[in-house]
Amino acid sequence: MAIENLLAAFEIWGILICSGIGIYFFLVTKINNRADSVMCIMQFVAAAALTFDVGVVISQNVNEPWAKIVFHGSMATMMILQYLMVALFVGYIKYLSRAGKVSNVIANFTYCFAAGCALTCIISAKYTHWYYLIDDQNVYQRMPYYNFAIYLIVILYALVIAQIVVCAKRLLIKQIISLLLYITIPFIMVLLQVVLKPGINLTNIGMAISLIIIFIVNNVKITIMESELNKKVLQQNMVLLNQNKVIAEKKEEIENLQLNMVITQMQPHFVFNVLNIIYYLCAKDTKLAQTAIDNFSSYLRTNIDSLVSDELAPFSKELEHVKNYLDLEKLRFDDELEIEYDIGPTDFHIPMLVVQPLAENAVKHGIAKSSKGGKLIIRTVEDYDNHYVYVIDNGVGFDTKKKPADDGRSHIGIENVRVRIEKRVNGKLELFSSKGKGTTAVITIPKLPGEKSNVKPDDDDDGDEAASKD
Repeated sequence: MAIENLLAAFEIWGILICSGIGIYFFLVTKINNRADSVMCIMQFVAAAALTFDVGVVISQNVNEPWAKIVFHGSMATMMILQYLMVALFVGYIKYLSRAGKVSNVIANFTYCFAAGCALTCIISAKYTHWYYLIDDQNVYQRMPYYNFAIYLIVILYALVIAQIVVCAKRLLIKQIISLLLYITIPFIMVLLQVVLKPGINLTNIGMAISLIIIFIVNNVKITIMESELNKKVLQQNMVLLNQNKVIAEKKEEIENLQLNMVITQMQPHFVFNVLNIIYYLCAKDTKLAQTAIDNFSSYLRTNIDSLVSDELAPFSKELEHVKNYLDLEKLRFDDELEIEYDIGPTDFHIPMLVVQPLAENAVKHGIAKSSKGGKLIIRTVEDYDNHYVYVIDNGVGFDTKKKPADDGRSHIGIENVRVRIEKRVNGKLELFSSKGKGTTAVITIPKLPGEKSNVKPDDDDDGDEAASKD
């Protein structure tokens, strides 16, 4: 009886500790996931199993009516709770690791198997003596099929091992170790129980010890995870700050590009020339002067609007701005400037003020420097993948091998156009030129998936023809 009393003392301490942990989970901490919920239930079930185990210890070999009731009820309930504990533990692993389909299959099979074991235990306790026999003196005796109950427990623990293996990649090393202790400690207790005399049950004590270890490991894990989480949050905040800094810098860069773009286009000499022309037209041709004023105001309005927003605009709007500009230049150069519009597709969008700078560059640095004047062509074509805008002149041209500073062209404006096309529409700007023959500027704008037409690249003869005029 000394061993039984010592066992009962250990079990009472286990009841107190497991109940305390369950109350801690239930009242002190916020249970915000299924794993914690299952752990809370397991702690209370372990405390209940230990309680019935104590009932077995204090009632066995006592030939009293109350002892027989306690002994019979405690033995049956204790065995059922052991099966329940293993089933709960498999579910705990599944929720802790948040594993997938295979884990769910193992868990569901374990639930069914544990339920079958518990049902077999209930039938055996009430109607048969397969596992054990309690005689008239209230003495526990093992029966021939007692080892079969042990085999059922072994099968359940094998399912637990399978669940741990399946979920191992999603678990921390500390978690895996603690989960394995839940298997090894009770299993060792089962072996000792087979060897020791009847009436002493060590399995529930092993389960309680394992649950206490898991609780301690999880609390340490939570502390570490909170520290790591805080560190990660700090790192993420630093990344966000850096990203915001980069975004601010890019925004400032875009604003500077917009400002440079407008300043580049609104050259003072051009404004003065236009005002001079309008001044003389007011005396000679008032209607033409009114048209010039209207074109000039539209030209200025578009340039100023581009400071407020750099949104993509329909090509037709950009074409209108180019026409306003070229109409003003036509007033200045008259017959020396011939303008041709070979406009194909216009149902696409383009950054504002990217065609007009190219047209201005062609007039100022190509045609105006030619003694015979020249012709400017604005053309649009398309193929299956892209829209193309050509700005072609037959002016003096330039040597593409020389550095930009050598030929005196307005390269700030051209570079702004190139950068904005790349950044806004993932397109590109290409310049082809030959001295004495002229220059061709080609804007390539990739189509969006919904804009793909049935035109094949090989069918696009217009683009090849335009490029041949370089």
